[in-house]
Amino acid sequence: MIRWILALALGALAAWLAYGRAGALGRSRALLLGLVRALAVTLVAAILFGAPSAPPTPAAPLVALDVSASWRRAVGDENTAVNQWRTQLATAVSRYASGGALLAVLGDSIRDISASDIGTLSANDQASRVRVAVDRAASLGRPLFLVTDGEVDDAESLAEAPAGSVVRVLTNTPRTDGAIVDMAVPSTATAGDTITVAATIMAGAKTTPEGQLSVLVDGLAPVTLPVPALAPLASTRVTATLPLPRGARASLVRSVLRVPGDAEPRNDTLISTLDIGDRPSAVLVSTAPDLDVREALVVLRGALNVPTRAFLRVAPGLWRVEGSLGPISEADVKTQAAAAGMLIVHGDTAWRPRSGVRTATGARALWVPAPPTATARAGEVARTPEWYASGVPVSPLAAALAGLPLDSLPPLTLAGPAAGAMPVITAQLGKRGEAVPAIAARTENGVRTIVVSGSGYAGWSLRGGRSADAFGALWGAIFDWLAAGRGDVRAARPIASLLRAGEPVVWRRGGSDSIVTVRISRRGADPTGASSTGAESLQLRFPAGRYETTSPPLAAGVYDVQADGGASVLVVNVSREWVPRAPTVREGVISRGALTSDAPRLADAGWPFVLALLLLCGEWIARRAGGYR
Repeated sequence: MIRWILALALGALAAWLAYGRAGALGRSRALLLGLVRALAVTLVAAILFGAPSAPPTPAAPLVALDVSASWRRAVGDENTAVNQWRTQLATAVSRYASGGALLAVLGDSIRDISASDIGTLSANDQASRVRVAVDRAASLGRPLFLVTDGEVDDAESLAEAPAGSVVRVLTNTPRTDGAIVDMAVPSTATAGDTITVAATIMAGAKTTPEGQLSVLVDGLAPVTLPVPALAPLASTRVTATLPLPRGARASLVRSVLRVPGDAEPRNDTLISTLDIGDRPSAVLVSTAPDLDVREALVVLRGALNVPTRAFLRVAPGLWRVEGSLGPISEADVKTQAAAAGMLIVHGDTAWRPRSGVRTATGARALWVPAPPTATARAGEVARTPEWYASGVPVSPLAAALAGLPLDSLPPLTLAGPAAGAMPVITAQLGKRGEAVPAIAARTENGVRTIVVSGSGYAGWSLRGGRSADAFGALWGAIFDWLAAGRGDVRAARPIASLLRAGEPVVWRRGGSDSIVTVRISRRGADPTGASSTGAESLQLRFPAGRYETTSPPLAAGVYDVQADGGASVLVVNVSREWVPRAPTVREGVISRGALTSDAPRLADAGWPFVLALLLLCGEWIARRAGGYR
């Protein structure tokens, strides 16, 4: 608009300069010639200023259709229901697909389609991610028109949708549907123990009647529990206690829900893996528990996924089980320690398992904490000697520790040099003087031993960032080196005991190789009815200094995984799209305003040039006819 205003002002100024003071010329003729001059100059100025020749038009939208599997859970697989769903999509698109609109489908990815493809669409995607559609609409400068069932994984990304974006939520007739949303199962256990399985049950968009939940291990006699009636989209938690049979093996824990009139059977079963061992893989005994013990247990149980039992001596002769803080006798602690595959003794390293009991330990860690700081005398300030990690000598653990940020790690308090033939980490007092071993390793008669001196390692973890990564790398390397003692020498194994289709598979490295090849084969038919497939090789690459990596998602089913050092079992359940959940988006305008396309410029057309030339020529001829130059 400003360009046209400037052009009109120039046209009026040019007309006034040429004819505003022409007294001898008739008033009517001067007015006519001035108008022609004003029009010609205005048109030429508008061309030079790049003025638009027409108003901008609204930008055509990007129409995105949600084709995630949650549609099939809501409407079913019957041809009538599927055709009705396609008709709903076509009706919603018909209002927006004309005038240059782009049409796409989204779920776990976004793909372009044409309007004719709507009649053959299927809802099979294992996710409902709309971020890709928001980003694409923004990059194209188009508003987003989203057609969905309201169940979106990343609804918060819609806040960044371009102006003029709209959500259209299609509703369906509610059906009776009870589903197992989640199941808490320990990843490892000892044969003969009792485990607790907690299943979360949720109702769909319609009230569900009372039902039953059966939980079983490897097809043995199930434990059946009642499930109460649930209101729409309500949930409850059902807990079962199961005794484990004897024998070391990889087992499957299966929960099955039975609800009268249930319309969707694919979300009624959930399976998890459970590694059952003959003895505890690791036992930690602390006679002086502190923060270091807590953070080391986090690495053992979390990042490394090692089944660990911990016992704490809180007073002379008084022992507690870590976690529950239940009492336990020292004799039982020594019996447990003697049967451990890996033994970590923190505090009094002279403490030994029960005499006369056959010891199964093939690896151990002896951790001597620093003594308390001496009490300051009058006029003195107590100052704790600060030792700083200074180097990583050549040792079996050097490759995994080469990238530690030694210059930025918090200080330690040593209890003297660590005794061992192979220093793992050295430290200097106040970053000056002679470096002494803070952690050392040795091998005697085939038994691997790690000796740790001092306290304050938890400070690395509590600081966060690179220091926390260094803490995880250090203790991960220590416990992995002791892996032969805990009997798990698999080159790689899947971490998650409960995985769903559409989620990447996370792997844990068990050896020192950064490239591991595993073979994966699926058993029988998967929960969705697909037939079995042959074994395939998968190459896993672990980044330097990392013990975890991911691989692409797998289809639902039970998989046997074979790697160097042993086998494991991987279970992939149906995707979360089959689990009922409350809608995360509502129908309406997402972002106010409107996006418009670029208005056509006057200079891009040919007629303005011709018209300006005709006006100028007409004015010149009229002036000559009136006797003026």
